[in-house]
Amino acid sequence: MLTTGFKLWFGFLIAAFAAAVFIGYTTGGTETGPLTLGWKGAVGNHIAYGIFVMVAAASGLLALTAQSFRDADAEAAAEILQVDIEDVPEAQISTGSSMWPLFTALGVATMGVGLVAHPLVFGIGLIVMAVIAIEWTMTNWSERATGDPDKNNELREGLLRPIEIPVLGLVGIGVLVVAVSRILLAASVLGAVWIATVVGTVIFVTAYFISQRPTIPRAVVQGILALGFVAIIGWGIVAAINGERDFHHHGGEHGDSHVEEDH
Repeated sequence: MLTTGFKLWFGFLIAAFAAAVFIGYTTGGTETGPLTLGWKGAVGNHIAYGIFVMVAAASGLLALTAQSFRDADAEAAAEILQVDIEDVPEAQISTGSSMWPLFTALGVATMGVGLVAHPLVFGIGLIVMAVIAIEWTMTNWSERATGDPDKNNELREGLLRPIEIPVLGLVGIGVLVVAVSRILLAASVLGAVWIATVVGTVIFVTAYFISQRPTIPRAVVQGILALGFVAIIGWGIVAAINGERDFHHHGGEHGDSHVEEDH
């Protein structure tokens, strides 16, 4: 019987190979080249075709692995390894909800917009995806490290906190600075002043409100910060797509000067 993991990865294999064939024929492939991996005919764009073929090959390998190990079923693995697992405590099951799928969707959307809008936006999305990949991987590992949820949390905190705080702080500040700069440069001169004033006031009031209520759950504070971060990043992406306001340069007798047009 085929396992769920095999079906998933085999589906990826079919999709990737179909994409490779499509790209092959639409970029100059001839005869049956894209279908036969170039054995009879051209495959079109070698780079694009090769990438999707490698994705298909990797998916096929993962499909075979999932089928061989029965989707990491403990009893099946124990039977293969001839190990008695009757006295082994049950593994820790993944607990609680996760925000990483939501942030992953945000990162993918940002990269997609960046491909057609601006390289800077694509770079931001790439950074977000890199951070998510590390965080999500470590979260999944820690949830299954032992059978004790508290111990698992201690393991994750001890390993990642010394790295998360400085790195994520630096990346977050950098992304926010870039996003805010796009927003202010896209607005008019007077509009930029008002935006800076209003946003600064909102941040100050929110920080004061939270500081005066220390009993607010940590999850609520994290949710407020996440919403604010996403809102500014989204606004920055839209501003980057619209472009900067017009800067008119005028030459004079005493040197060049520029004037910003308010519109």
